[in-house]
Amino acid sequence: RLRAADWVAFVAALALLFATAADWYSTEGGRQAREFEQGAPAQGEGAELADDAAAAAEGEERNAWQADGAIDRAILVAMLGTAALAILAAFARAAGRRSEGGVGLTGWAGAAAALTALLVLYRVIQEPGFDEVNTVQYGAPLALGLLGVIAFACAMSLRAEETDEEGTERREVNAAA
Repeated sequence: RLRAADWVAFVAALALLFATAADWYSTEGGRQAREFEQGAPAQGEGAELADDAAAAAEGEERNAWQADGAIDRAILVAMLGTAALAILAAFARAAGRRSEGGVGLTGWAGAAAALTALLVLYRVIQEPGFDEVNTVQYGAPLALGLLGVIAFACAMSLRAEETDEEGTERREVNAAA
């Protein structure tokens, strides 16, 4: 049976997979093209200009899958690994498997989420390319928030597991006495 913290980590891990496809970076020109697209009329020549602006904006935007740098690839792999660990931890918990003598999958998922969050934070601060030209879009802060949720939920799950184990030990001692 899953605890609320396990469900939160599981859902956040699934959402993290979708956050990798959201726009992470754009350029100033891409941002202006999006603004023009949204303000253009829906009929006539304005609609054609809006389509051109949308194509120009799309060419300037990048998500986690499209970013070119080595650090971006490392971040993508770390996010996919974190999501996989959190999902596996939820399945293991649902199957009734407990971590004997260690932190188990839940602990590893929480640690991976914290480390990956630091990598994403670095990339938000140090944008790819020229910082004057690039802008951070909603995908990177969303991923950062989801990683924080996973790390916190995993910590709460581990704490609840420790509390359950202490309660079980007390009941065993009381039953033996």
